[in-house]
Amino acid sequence: MISVLGISPTASATRGPVRPGCEVGSCRPLQNSLQKAPHSLTRGVWAVGSLFAVSLCRGDRAAIAEGRCERRGRKGASACRALPDQVPPAAASRVVIKPDAEAVAFELCAEVARAAKEAVAARGAFALAIPGGSILKMLVTGSSQLEGVEWDKGVLAYVNHKCVPNDDAAATHQKATELFLSGWPGMRVITMGGSAEGGAEAARYEAELRALPESTLPRSSGLPVFDLCLIGVGDDGHFGSLYPGREEIADASGRWVLAVDMKSPPSITLSPAAMMSSKKVLVASAGVSEKYPMGKSEAMKKAIEGMEGPRAFPAQALRSTACYLLDEAAASSLSEGYLS
Repeated sequence: MISVLGISPTASATRGPVRPGCEVGSCRPLQNSLQKAPHSLTRGVWAVGSLFAVSLCRGDRAAIAEGRCERRGRKGASACRALPDQVPPAAASRVVIKPDAEAVAFELCAEVARAAKEAVAARGAFALAIPGGSILKMLVTGSSQLEGVEWDKGVLAYVNHKCVPNDDAAATHQKATELFLSGWPGMRVITMGGSAEGGAEAARYEAELRALPESTLPRSSGLPVFDLCLIGVGDDGHFGSLYPGREEIADASGRWVLAVDMKSPPSITLSPAAMMSSKKVLVASAGVSEKYPMGKSEAMKKAIEGMEGPRAFPAQALRSTACYLLDEAAASSLSEGYLS
C-alpha cells in the first residue's frame, strides 16, 4: 500500500529561470522554436530532422502526419519512416538548466504532479512511464512536490525492464517498490511476467498496455499516449533499452514494446515510437559522482547537439520531441547558445 508524499508543487527555493518554450508545464512544438536554435543550419538539414519530428505538446497531435510517421494498414497502426542519418540539434528553448541535482529532482516531480493532475481533470485518469536508473532516485528526492496526486487514478508502466522476477534485486520494479511505490497509494503498476524469455515478456507487456481503456491510456495513430514519459540517457546514448547500432532504435513495426536480446538476461523496452508518442517526454540528467565528476555532460552534449546520428547515439532521435531538464554539471559541455 502507498501513502502520499507531499507539499505544494510550486514550492522550491532552488528553481532557476525557465527558458521560453519549455516553461514549467509547457513544451512548444519544435516548429515554433526553430529560430531559437543555437546553431545556424541549412534548410535542408532542418528538413531531414522534420522527418523524425513530432510535437510533444498536445496542442498539435497532427504533427504525426507532418512527416515523422506514416499510417500503415490495420487498426490504425503507425510505422516510422526510415531513421534519418542525422537530426538537427535540439532547440535551446527545449533545454531547462537548474542549479543542482536536488532542483532537477524537484522540477521533475513537479512535472509528474502537473501531468497527473491535468490528465485527471480532463479524463479522470493518468498514465506515466518511467525508466530505471537515476530517475528512480529523483522521484524520491523530489517527492515533496507530489502532494495531491490521486495515485489511485493512475497507471504506471516501465520504459524498460530486465526479464527477471519482479522481486529480483536487479528488477526496476523491485527498486521502485523499495524507493517510493509505497508512497503512491492505489497506483496500478504494469509489471513483468517474471520469465527470462524476452519475446514472450514483450508480447505480454504490450498486451497488458493495450488492454487498458483509452480513458486511462489514450491512443493516437495506433500508439499509446502516456501523459508523461521520463527518460534517462546512458554514456553511449542509449535510452530505454535502445542501444547504438541495434535494429530496435529504427523499429518501424508499429509495436509498442520490443524485446532486446543483447545481454543476459534480456530486457524489454517501449519502442521509440511508443515513447515519442507521449504527450510529453522529459529527459533528465543530474548529479555528480566519482565516475562522473562533471555529471553526464558529454553524453548530454551529444544527445542535444552532437551530429553522430541516432544510429550511433540513439538519444539524438528524441530531439524534436523531448524537453531536457539538466543540472549545471550535466549542462556544462553544451554550447553557449544553450547556456545564455
